[in-house]
Amino acid sequence: MFGAHSIGVSHCSSFTGDRLYNFSGRGGQDPSMDSKYALQLKAKFPPSASNNTVVPLDRLTPTKLDAKYYVDLQYKRGLLKSDQTLMSNDATSRQVNINAKYPKIWRENFRRAMIKMGAIDVLTGSQGEIRKQCHVPN
Repeated sequence: MFGAHSIGVSHCSSFTGDRLYNFSGRGGQDPSMDSKYALQLKAKFPPSASNNTVVPLDRLTPTKLDAKYYVDLQYKRGLLKSDQTLMSNDATSRQVNINAKYPKIWRENFRRAMIKMGAIDVLTGSQGEIRKQCHVPN
C-alpha cells in the first residue's frame, strides 16, 4: 500500500537536484513533472535554497491524511520522483486512478495496511535502531 506521502514534508534537497534542475545529470527539469508546478517549486526553491527548507508532500491537503495525493499524481504533481513513477506503470497507475476516484475505498485499504504493519515484529535493543534521518542508517 502506497500513499502515506499524503501527509508530511520533504526537504528541498530530496527533490530539487534531480527533479527541478538536473534531471538525469543533463540539466533541466524532470519531464514527468507538470511544468507549472515545477515553476512554482523553482520560485520557492532556487538552486541556492537551504537544505532545511521544506515543502508539503501533498500540496492539495498537506495536513490531512486523504486520497488527494493521488489526484496530484494524475496531474504530474508528485513532489518526489518515487511517487510520480507510480504513474509510469500500468498496474500502479491504475491503482492511483482508483484511489483518486474512490477515496473511501483507499481509506479502508490504508487502514487495513496500517493494522498489518502494526503486527510486524518491532526490533528492540541491538537488533534495531531509531534513525536520526529516515533515509540513512545511523
